[in-house]
Order: sequence, then C-alpha cells, then structure tokens
Amino acid sequence: MISYTLICAKGHEFAEHFDDFDDCQAKLKAKALKCPTCGSKSLTKGLSAPNVGGQAAAPAPTCPAAGGCMNGACGLKR
Repeated sequence: MISYTLICAKGHEFAEHFDDFDDCQAKLKAKALKCPTCGSKSLTKGLSAPNVGGQAAAPAPTCPAAGGCMNGACGLKR
C-alpha cells in the first residue's frame, strides 16, 4: 500500500491509500474518490516525498590488528 496526498478543486488536502501509482491514477481518472470535506470529485495528486526506509547503515569495519589501526599493521585506512 502507498499513501498519497490528494487535493480537491477547493484546496482541501487529505491522504488516501492505494495499491500503487497506477491504482491512484485509475481512481482519479474514474472520479471514484471524493473530498471528505466538500465532496468534490475534482481531485489531483499532491507532491509526494519518497519513503526512503530500509535497512540501517552497516557498522564501520573494525580493525583486525591487535592494538588497532594506529600501529600500522592494519590494512584499513582512516
């Protein structure tokens, strides 16, 4: 599911959930949705920010050499 902000002809904004972008476009074209505030079926999709969720960043590599990177034996550079 994806959530898009929709805007009616009178400027009311509201969120609606869709299966995907094509589902949103089809419902807007068919005027299958209406503004919950005024009932207008003249709707457009508002600007959307991408959802950049996902995995956390990988931890930094640790130095395998005894004593750490400062002794020069480690191949990792800082």
